[in-house]
Amino acid sequence: MNAIKYPIILLFSLVSFTIYSQSKTITSRVFDWDEIENQDKVFTGNSDGFTYLDIAVKTIEPKGSLTIPGTGIESLVIMKSGKLDQQVGKQKASLGKGSITLVHSNKALKLKNKGAEESVFYLIQWKGINEQLYDKAPYPDAVMVDWDTVTFQETSKGGRRNIMRQPTPMLNEFEMHTTTLNEGLASHPPHTHLDEEIILVRFGRVEESIDGDTYPADEGSFIFLRSMVPHGIRNIGEGQCEYYAFRWIPRE
Repeated sequence: MNAIKYPIILLFSLVSFTIYSQSKTITSRVFDWDEIENQDKVFTGNSDGFTYLDIAVKTIEPKGSLTIPGTGIESLVIMKSGKLDQQVGKQKASLGKGSITLVHSNKALKLKNKGAEESVFYLIQWKGINEQLYDKAPYPDAVMVDWDTVTFQETSKGGRRNIMRQPTPMLNEFEMHTTTLNEGLASHPPHTHLDEEIILVRFGRVEESIDGDTYPADEGSFIFLRSMVPHGIRNIGEGQCEYYAFRWIPRE
């Protein structure tokens, strides 16, 4: 009887491991802040442009600290609230709400909250789709952008802030900006593009069109848009809204 029992258990374990190991692919959708606010892990899987994608919302309490390993991955930190002392290698900065840190591959990020209030941030980590094509040239350990230093450019629809546009070891290009939209306006008609995109709402209320359907999104919510999925965004709240938009082109 035992001779039959153990192979069955082993087979079940192997099947379970295989199912567990199969990475799920993210869909084009809205992740509402009310849904993700208290989640450490929002999504782990893959996408059209990443073999590994992990999205999390992290909180560091006053006097607390956190080290984020970077072995084999690149990381993006977006500060939602509070202020953190951040260090990658010899690069250091004290960054508050709205600030961005892009950490290049194989670099650890050290975070410390020296303030009296909790600090909340988004953490997005990824691996490129073709490790053989990663750029081996030297890169700075990180790119740190203090929100207070980013220039606002007024437009007919509201405004824009250009945050960064550059390659990384894993990506041909990573581009990030913010858009400010006046009340009732759309950024542009629904459109498509090859590169994937994330929209992260800084403030206000928006409506995102995804493949013909519309979805509301409030402050703190983010929207994932896969390659070639028709999409468009509109301000449906009172007053202005503002959101980050970032896209990437993998090395392939």
